[in-house]
Amino acid sequence: MKKTLILIFIFLFNSNLFANDWRTKKGGIILDEFKVNKKMVLPLDPGKWIAVDKYAESITHGIGVEGITFVQMKGNVPVKIFEIARATGLKKWQAYLTNIIEGAVFNSKEDGCRERQHYNYLNFYKRGNAHNCMIVTILDVQRALNPSEYDPNRVFTLGIRKWVNENEIDMPKIYLMYETSFVSMMIRDQWYVAIYAVTPEEFANYKPKFTSRDTTEFHPSLINNYPKPKKIMQNWTKRSAEFQHEWEIFLKAKKSQKIDLSDYIDSKKKTGHQELKATTNIADQLKTLNELYKSGVLSGYEYEKAKKRILNK
Repeated sequence: MKKTLILIFIFLFNSNLFANDWRTKKGGIILDEFKVNKKMVLPLDPGKWIAVDKYAESITHGIGVEGITFVQMKGNVPVKIFEIARATGLKKWQAYLTNIIEGAVFNSKEDGCRERQHYNYLNFYKRGNAHNCMIVTILDVQRALNPSEYDPNRVFTLGIRKWVNENEIDMPKIYLMYETSFVSMMIRDQWYVAIYAVTPEEFANYKPKFTSRDTTEFHPSLINNYPKPKKIMQNWTKRSAEFQHEWEIFLKAKKSQKIDLSDYIDSKKKTGHQELKATTNIADQLKTLNELYKSGVLSGYEYEKAKKRILNK
């Protein structure tokens, strides 16, 4: 009996290691990653992520939807945003729901997984009722948070607007944004969507000259006139490809369902980890890491992740 009690308390003490981050309350914090269970862990940029908005609804006949928005703050400025949402319990009604999901993803009036003038990059897989979509663009905050009174998406921004107003948040005008959507009934009866966004100032120490979706220097029709924003967007697309790769691992996407990211991720390219392992001194490792980052071998995300690993040894 004594051993049994000890084992129970050990389990309870360690259960937070595999906590379900869908349960994070507003104001709650996650670190470095988003966890569903020990087999579904999505790496995020290192650091503290604060939950600022959350919703969960049971629709009907076992179908539910939930979503949660996290931010990384610098002062009162949210410099990074991660938002994830899912619909669950779809299998029983997939014949009916497939048309609804495809309509929302591929026939959206404003955005969606289809060619748009304001998209910097679009790539997707679609077969039967399964799809995997990746979009790189910019997030016009004014446009997103203050849609027309007649826009049905207005209800989904209510929580964020409330958080901004109640906490006197200094909301940036634009973000570099990655957006993704995935569903495959072969894997699970759930539809997952997410956005990941960062300010140009935080990502590349660059202050945008123009701050609306159609006038920003990051817009595809204007970007060739601005060499630095063009380079920044290329780097952001590479970072988005890295996140898409992690996203596909997180969701256990089959090989045939994965997006071809070979233009942005070279699986044969050395990451610098072997070079770091050969150096045991922490100061030397940090120096080597910084050189790898400056030379372009490591992305900013890889740099921060490796730096944290070295310092936490």
